Amino acid sequence: MMFVSPRLRVVLASAHVPLMGVRDVLTIGRVHQAIDLGHAACLDLGVARPRVGVCGLNTHAGESGAMGDEETRIIEPAIGIARDAGADVRGPFPADTIFQRAVGGEFDLIVAMYHDQGLIPVKLLDWDRAVNVTLGLPTTRTSPDHGTAFDIAGQNRGDPGSMIEAISLASRLAGEARRRAGTV
Repeated sequence: MMFVSPRLRVVLASAHVPLMGVRDVLTIGRVHQAIDLGHAACLDLGVARPRVGVCGLNTHAGESGAMGDEETRIIEPAIGIARDAGADVRGPFPADTIFQRAVGGEFDLIVAMYHDQGLIPVKLLDWDRAVNVTLGLPTTRTSPDHGTAFDIAGQNRGDPGSMIEAISLASRLAGEARRRAGTV
């Protein structure tokens, strides 16, 4: 899952996993895949040289192992693999500061370790304009960042902003894919 908004781009290393289960699903490969897919998506979005920041899992990015070893055992090796492949990737950084740095222009993409770590900043900043892009599919798939909103369906209370942005982004990404394939 990648979330694209006017001020942030965020990829999730894990998605709909209970918080207590996140550390059990994170692997070097899973974190690297999030970095790699997000980097490629930024290129598709026209970011020529994506700068990727990666969140730590633990408070203060683990404080050198004092609050957990996932940063050194899983996240840092994944970053190393991405760097070896030529990506501009830095981290892991504490999640409570990295998003502000991204909004300030230091990063083009943030890789978050779990759903709420990445989605709270996106939805706080751009609730009505953020788009969910499913990465790794052979075709373009976008949706509003907030999902289906069945709880307000039929009540004339929905804001169409995110849906409009999702359709617009899907069109742009599909056009880019067609250009790359040489069919345009």
